[in-house]
Amino acid sequence: MMSRFLYMRIEPYDSKYFENCIEIIQSNTPKYILLSEHSDYKDYLSRDDKIYFVLFKKSNIIACGGYGVNQSKTKVGLSWGLVHRKYHNKGYGSALLKYRLNHINNNYPNTEILLDTSQHTYKFFEKFGFKVKKISKKGYGEGLDKYDMTLKRD
Repeated sequence: MMSRFLYMRIEPYDSKYFENCIEIIQSNTPKYILLSEHSDYKDYLSRDDKIYFVLFKKSNIIACGGYGVNQSKTKVGLSWGLVHRKYHNKGYGSALLKYRLNHINNNYPNTEILLDTSQHTYKFFEKFGFKVKKISKKGYGEGLDKYDMTLKRD
């Protein structure tokens, strides 16, 4: 049996992937991402200081995600982890999250890892050991609560 991940690869984001990433965020709007967040995402993609990756299935970009590090290098925040809606629940989000966590472990081993997500996806992160620290009702806007989560490491 062939693995569905046989033709999957992850590489650093390049500006030539901008439109692919915009298509991915659009596929997750409005259930997972509010339209009002799109301008923040576009600004994020244009920054030079980001650590961001794209996941290819064969030659198609179907997911993207990254992280940022605070100045004292004590905390890492996962950022804009997105999987094209038609590829949800197929293992690609897990593969990209594991890749990012491994990248963090290799480059920033003594950091606390943080993220914020919604009521729709926090259980996904719990499977990887993240714990909910705070819930803000309507934290992103109407109908989208914000869950602040932390991964404590030894």
